[in-house]
Amino acid sequence: MRIKLIKEFFWMLLMSALLFCCGKAEAQVLPEYSAFPTSSLGLQLGVQGLGLQGSYSFARSFNLRVGFDVTPDVTFIYNSRNLRVDRSAVYALVDWQPMYGNTQWFATKWFVTTGFGYYFNNTLYRQGIGRTPDYSVSMSKYRPYIGTGLGDIYLFGNVRLRLDVGSFLPTSAPTSSYENKANTITSGLKGIMPGLNTAATFYIKF
Repeated sequence: MRIKLIKEFFWMLLMSALLFCCGKAEAQVLPEYSAFPTSSLGLQLGVQGLGLQGSYSFARSFNLRVGFDVTPDVTFIYNSRNLRVDRSAVYALVDWQPMYGNTQWFATKWFVTTGFGYYFNNTLYRQGIGRTPDYSVSMSKYRPYIGTGLGDIYLFGNVRLRLDVGSFLPTSAPTSSYENKANTITSGLKGIMPGLNTAATFYIKF
């Protein structure tokens, strides 16, 4: 499954390269105003997991990103019981810099994002209690994304930082292997957590 995920990532990377070539032929991007590098490859760390992310900017104020995330095999203690997340995904995002051309620091960094993610695995495993056995909750695999962030934050040399916050929105109701436990895990504020995305990407710009 991990091999398939990596193959999907490189297919999307190839598609983004084609868009990159087309976009550069149409408009010249001025680096001093842009929140996006011409192209980049970096390591992403966030609540969705650990992964690789590539990007290509096009048409001055737009940027295409593709990548994949894998959640490490870690078990958490929640309400004195074990909770494990099995999650791996690929995604494609388009960023837009609304204030491109302005010279203020925030204007040169801020962007908004939309796109989609596809989860190969998106399951929570919960330890049972009393007469309730161990059970799992499977969540929506195809999820559109909305978010915002800051890009092209200088660290050193050609290394930059990109910050994201947003949500992968569910397109179907969760299902549980035991009774209605899907509702107890994914309702209310707890329902936000499976799709929440807060991430930092450390990338090399080209």
